[in-house]
Amino acid sequence: MMRLPLGLLAVLLACAAAACGSGSSGGSDSSAGGGGTLNVFAASSLTEAFTQLATTYQDANPGWKVRLNFLGSDELAAQIEQGVSADVYAAASSKYPEQLQGEDMLGKTTDFATNTLVLITPKDNPAGITSADDLTKGAKLVVGDPSVPIGSYTEQVLGNLRIDPSSLNVVSREDKVKSIATKVELGEADAGFVYTSDANALGDSVNVIQLPASAQATATYPIGIVSDSSNTEAAQRWIDLVMSPQGQEVLTSHGFGAAPSS
Repeated sequence: MMRLPLGLLAVLLACAAAACGSGSSGGSDSSAGGGGTLNVFAASSLTEAFTQLATTYQDANPGWKVRLNFLGSDELAAQIEQGVSADVYAAASSKYPEQLQGEDMLGKTTDFATNTLVLITPKDNPAGITSADDLTKGAKLVVGDPSVPIGSYTEQVLGNLRIDPSSLNVVSREDKVKSIATKVELGEADAGFVYTSDANALGDSVNVIQLPASAQATATYPIGIVSDSSNTEAAQRWIDLVMSPQGQEVLTSHGFGAAPSS
């Protein structure tokens, strides 16, 4: 076996080490490369719209996979605080984004959509509910927990309607709007307050009762890049898609309102 001179061997080893190093460098933002996984945390009311947009994003960005995490805005914020890997955070109110920004965990946000509330009942409407006033007659009502956006918006609507919460038969308080919709659809409650977008997703499986404009609460949805994200360029491309005419059209088709004017 031929032995290499020590000097030449040292040079070869140094070159090999340099080659290995250059292969793993390039910065922490993998969006500068050919692909990766983009973790999008979004309020549960965005499930249908963001699932559709994820397909559009992946088609336009070969090599990238969008991993969607749909929960209540508060649960998502808690996960980010606990260090769960996230690149984008989209919430159903400004409360939790502002909380994360105060902890330097979320960058600047942009409001990208609005939503309103409706009252839904099971298809057969066993309690005979025709308006929110009928809720005071003992109907089994499911609402959002006050700690989550749908719950706080519901409290605002009830206040605008001058309905005393103590007069209502609230049988369940849920931490996400999808749970409210499911309980009503399955007949486990006589009625529930959900977003227009969720009623839109349920289609003909429930009855939808519109609320008076004077009682309405408008939800505003902000979106931003998580401070610890290693995919900031890819995250910005997601936000650009959501804000684009194509993205706004998808949101509108799922029952969302236009982003508030600046």
